[in-house]
Amino acid sequence: MPARIDEVQFYDADPETVFAMLADEEFIIHKSTQSGSLDVSASVEVNGDHTRIRNSRVMPAKVPGFVKRFLGDTIPMDETQQWGPPEEDGTRKGDFSVDFDGQPIGFSGTLSLRPEDGGTAVETVGEIKCSVPFLGGRIEKFAAEWISKYLNKEQRVGAQWLVDNT
Repeated sequence: MPARIDEVQFYDADPETVFAMLADEEFIIHKSTQSGSLDVSASVEVNGDHTRIRNSRVMPAKVPGFVKRFLGDTIPMDETQQWGPPEEDGTRKGDFSVDFDGQPIGFSGTLSLRPEDGGTAVETVGEIKCSVPFLGGRIEKFAAEWISKYLNKEQRVGAQWLVDNT
């Protein structure tokens, strides 16, 4: 059974400001390097009121041996986010997928950005699926914990970015 992620990040800024940060190539590179990426690239494409964010990064494989056997010394990740237009209150919805460079694991789901308590909440809901026989469940559980830590770090980096850049 795939592992599920449901994480909410909160920022002390309005939805328009938070989305502008999330869709800023400099911020994407900054958050990735602050989270330990060895190599990172980012691109943002705006087509009308839709936005596609792409982020490729290579992370060091600080993982248990049973995971490292499949991934090697680094973990390449290609993430694509597809965001729709803002609603009147700034709420946005999107989808995401993360490919691990052909490895037998994937992460995909939905994103939502909404005003909440005078700031903005960004929610990531998704499933991690691993097709490795016998070990898939353990790898999914480990990946879920790792992704939760990454999203928490991203929130701290984003909160500081907003303080420094707005």
